[in-house]
Amino acid sequence: SPLQDSSDDIEDVSLFDADDDASRRSKKSKIRHPVASFFHLFFRVSAIVVYLLCELLTSSFIACMVTIILLLSCDFWAVKNVTGRLMVGLRWWNQVDDDGRSHWVFEARKV
Repeated sequence: SPLQDSSDDIEDVSLFDADDDASRRSKKSKIRHPVASFFHLFFRVSAIVVYLLCELLTSSFIACMVTIILLLSCDFWAVKNVTGRLMVGLRWWNQVDDDGRSHWVFEARKV
């Protein structure tokens, strides 16, 4: 019918529909990956807080250091495997050839 809206007939479709849909949903929020951003900051901030409040929390130096090392290990794992890939598109790993040589492989997201 002539009264039909022209936007119903033509739809602009992007090659990357998932990225488009995610960006449309997150127009109100500028953070693209809120859960990854939370854990990116959580492990670092909690390690700093435990370090600063170590004497108030417990008298055991070993317990504090073990907790800080575990938090920073979780931070390293999260940055390497999750937030580095989601937020900036970087990933890396080590490959060992059949003859025992170690090669580092670095990849970046295509622009």
